Amino acid sequence: MNPDNKPFSPPRVSRATRKIPVRSKASSRGIVVAQLPADSHPRRIQYESKLEHHILYLLLARRDVHDIWDQPPGITFRDGQGRVRLHFYDYLVRFSDTRRVALAIKPFEICQRIGFREYLQHVRAATDVSYAHDVVLMTDRSFRRVDALNAERLHFFRRHADDEANRIVAQVAQNLAGPTTIDAIVSATELGERGFAAAFRRIYAGVLRRLDEGEITPRSQVCAGRGAEVMS
Repeated sequence: MNPDNKPFSPPRVSRATRKIPVRSKASSRGIVVAQLPADSHPRRIQYESKLEHHILYLLLARRDVHDIWDQPPGITFRDGQGRVRLHFYDYLVRFSDTRRVALAIKPFEICQRIGFREYLQHVRAATDVSYAHDVVLMTDRSFRRVDALNAERLHFFRRHADDEANRIVAQVAQNLAGPTTIDAIVSATELGERGFAAAFRRIYAGVLRRLDEGEITPRSQVCAGRGAEVMS
């Protein structure tokens, strides 16, 4: 039983249509449990490599991502030699404006070595707009590693909900007259580690706005974000 006296309900299974082999010497495979706006309950989302793992956290950190379908239904297409083949995108992302984007994820050097961009052009041509409005290739050069690590940390903090701390940090943000540090906000709230986690979450919610780059730490510079105007 949890503190609210509600019985534990396990996360729902992945919606993947292609099952990923459990073991692989060449890649890192696993699941992330998350609840997106499209979900009524947390569910498992699969990843097949560390690169997919990083990109999944980056997607989960975005406020405009409504749904993520891991290993969505395959696309039948003809390759450059006219052979009929089947391709599975890594993620099908639906945004809050209803736009759908199919993601193909590959390390940059592998893309160069095997001509993956040319291959993907054939898959793209066979991908109907009813499936996805756009097809995007993401590599390890599509993002900064530190941003992925910040997103992974955000996911950890979101798993430990603290509405009281979120509300107190939002109230401090409303009264900010200029730039400050996360450490100063934590001191003002007297929440300690809870305050840092809440400030981290409020950055991604738009209540606080970062003024610097890199890893988010107590020394990070922030100011009030647009979200602070509507928070209570």
